[in-house]
Amino acid sequence: MTGGLAATGLRSACVVATVAALVAGCGDGEQARPEEPPPPTSAAPSSSVPTFGLPSAPPSPNATPPADLPTAGQVDQDDATAVSKAALTIMYTADSTVDAGLRDAKLRAARYLTSDYTAKIKAEPRQYVPREWGRHRAYLAVRLESLPREAGSPPDGPTAAHRQWEMTTTPTGRDGWRGTPVTFVVYMALTRSSEDASWQVSDAAVSNEN
Repeated sequence: MTGGLAATGLRSACVVATVAALVAGCGDGEQARPEEPPPPTSAAPSSSVPTFGLPSAPPSPNATPPADLPTAGQVDQDDATAVSKAALTIMYTADSTVDAGLRDAKLRAARYLTSDYTAKIKAEPRQYVPREWGRHRAYLAVRLESLPREAGSPPDGPTAAHRQWEMTTTPTGRDGWRGTPVTFVVYMALTRSSEDASWQVSDAAVSNEN
């Protein structure tokens, strides 16, 4: 976890979700493209995001993500909770029809992220959605439930806020196939330049709950 999250008083023990947890129920083992080997499986908790497997086919250039993703006109960017929920939903709705991996989904949420956090995501290793997702034209369905503020966590200020979500992700095929749901806790830090500016996510940490 980055120093930005640590400084907010959020739980310092957060760890990045494991590959096996995020793609549970997908069937195929992890495989990497020959020209880009996967990162070591012993990566420290501070490493970026889970690495996915190799898709069975490249994403279609004419495909679109699920239609129920939040759009700019639906999100009140003066509301830290609304921004964190929209950003998190978009970031984790990885879709085998349009994305090579989770990083592509995260970058779709860039309008709700700070430039520093966006740059951090861009620097993450290459990842690929699992082969089985490609066979089912699957995407990662995201369900969020707001969690109460933990004791000792800092209150919202004029330009800083913190949110916690319980996130359940389910690989969902357009042909009716379903993977195994997995639940995480996500700790998010948000910031804005002034009380009149829009909130943006400055960092997020994910821990596996089940």
